[in-house]
Amino acid sequence: MRRTAEPPAPAGARLRFTTSGLWWLFVGGAVGALAWYKSINLVLIVVYAMALLLLLNGLLAWLAVRRTGVSRVAVPPMFAGERAECRVKVTNDSTSPVTVTAEDRAGAGANTFLVYRLPAGQSIYCSAWREFPTRGRFGGPVTVVSGFPFGFLECERAGDASGEVVVLPAHGYAEPDGLRRWVARQVADDGRARKVQRRVTSDHAEVRGVRAYRAGDSLRDVHWRTTARRGELMVREYDTAPSPELVLVVEPWLPPNPTAADRARLESALSLAVTMAVTWRRAFDSPVVVAVAAPGRAVAVATAASEEDMREALTPLADVAGGPTPDAPPADAFGRHLARGARVVVSSRPNTPFAAALTRSTGRPFVAVGPADRLPWYLPPARPV
Repeated sequence: MRRTAEPPAPAGARLRFTTSGLWWLFVGGAVGALAWYKSINLVLIVVYAMALLLLLNGLLAWLAVRRTGVSRVAVPPMFAGERAECRVKVTNDSTSPVTVTAEDRAGAGANTFLVYRLPAGQSIYCSAWREFPTRGRFGGPVTVVSGFPFGFLECERAGDASGEVVVLPAHGYAEPDGLRRWVARQVADDGRARKVQRRVTSDHAEVRGVRAYRAGDSLRDVHWRTTARRGELMVREYDTAPSPELVLVVEPWLPPNPTAADRARLESALSLAVTMAVTWRRAFDSPVVVAVAAPGRAVAVATAASEEDMREALTPLADVAGGPTPDAPPADAFGRHLARGARVVVSSRPNTPFAAALTRSTGRPFVAVGPADRLPWYLPPARPV
């Protein structure tokens, strides 16, 4: 998890020499000194013209940026490794066209945009595709720069960098039917959850058709007549009943002195939680309740009923640091979702007692899962190279 330093407060415009400007100044100074020593007036006139061009460059660059504003446009939370469009807004508040360069230094990289002759009173949005390999909140300065027209001097002014880029943990792939069967089987192990099991199993009264056999299908669903005719195993496919809500509690556990393996296990657990939540929401169109048990801070509980809500609900995972004593969410934080949802705890702690503690405090059974478990329906995200 990474969090960049707070962006500096916007400051006034400042001038600086470019490399070509320094050479221009050096050559002009050397030639001027020689012409002065030799009393060559014609050459002195050329040197004065060079100095005038230098001053004119600084003045035009300063005029270009003093009334030009730039700001980072807020973007929805993105997943680590996901290509997302990052944008800045450039506004010309002067009375003449300007040519400037806008730069957004969010995170380790930077986006640079050339804005050529932006009309007076107009705004333009500049965008570029970025990838962030790690989760966290990324900020940084946003500046507008102009060296127009000669490039000897550049004038730079800071813009509005209040917006942060929120990067969620990387998500892998979960096979939807396998995930639902796993949840149904885990919940069915507790006799108090039979009602939830009935909601997630298939309704065998309505047969949709037949399809090829897949690993994990029940032999009772094999359609033997079609199997004999086609020479391969074919099973009945049913219209399934609506899936229940998913109540997902994330325990970001770390020991007091975590090792690199402990931190890697935490990141794997966060990726597993993100994958389960996103897959359940997209595949089954059911609400997902996400609760993050963070030590020493208020427990964040959010309900996602859409794709946009899903990313916002997962936002606390962007800056979770982990700890040895995560605080459990109180029972009333879930509202009525506990009674009508499948309850799962995703933990980075092997053999976590957190699910049992939640079961006792809420009176509802929770099942625990972690990145070390063998989950045939889950494929973790690829590690960045």
